[in-house]
Amino acid sequence: QIDLFLAPSEFLRQQYIKQGFPAAKIVTLEYGMDRQRLTDAPDINLPTPPARPHFGFIGSLAWQKGVHVLIEAFNQLPASAALTIYGSETVFPDYVAELRQLAQHPNIRFAGPINFDHVGAALRQFDALIVPSIWYENSPLVIQEAYVAGVPVIAGDIGALTEKVHHQQSGLLYTAGDSQSLAATLQSVIDQPDLLPRLRQGITPPPTMADHVVQMIKLYQGLAIKST
Repeated sequence: QIDLFLAPSEFLRQQYIKQGFPAAKIVTLEYGMDRQRLTDAPDINLPTPPARPHFGFIGSLAWQKGVHVLIEAFNQLPASAALTIYGSETVFPDYVAELRQLAQHPNIRFAGPINFDHVGAALRQFDALIVPSIWYENSPLVIQEAYVAGVPVIAGDIGALTEKVHHQQSGLLYTAGDSQSLAATLQSVIDQPDLLPRLRQGITPPPTMADHVVQMIKLYQGLAIKST
């Protein structure tokens, strides 16, 4: 009885088609972003990164997010790099305890949850955002937030991440779940000082909320015409 389904990524659209949903009724529509919330986020007193490049993670400290893979990879890097991990430590405390025990690199910092209004300020400190998920992602908002802030993204090649991160253009892809592959990717950033500036130039900002509304109105109008 549904006239139209919306999917925020082509990957998700294809997953539903594989399950028997009618392809003609599913439209891929990227989320719109409130860019001003990120670009105008006030600078807050965040700790100065102890080294550069400064990599970052923002999200749930949950197994499927692959934070353990990130830490295993980062342990292999020289002390000339830093990693800040933002996320609540109270939702999955046992997992977080394992993460803290796993972390051996001197510049891995657990910074706790970041306020919604301060995400832009946190992203401005990052040289690159890492999305190490080991399970399907549909359309992570944090990737779009990073792009609004002009921050390249390093992500595993799984789910819609390959759709959101254009390898060697807006970021880098590695073999999802493979800490060795991620470590090699991060090391390449350290070894090539011109890589991150080039990736920043390749970022295309996501649609604005106004862009999203325009597309939504067109979809509603199309459905209205069909029903008359």
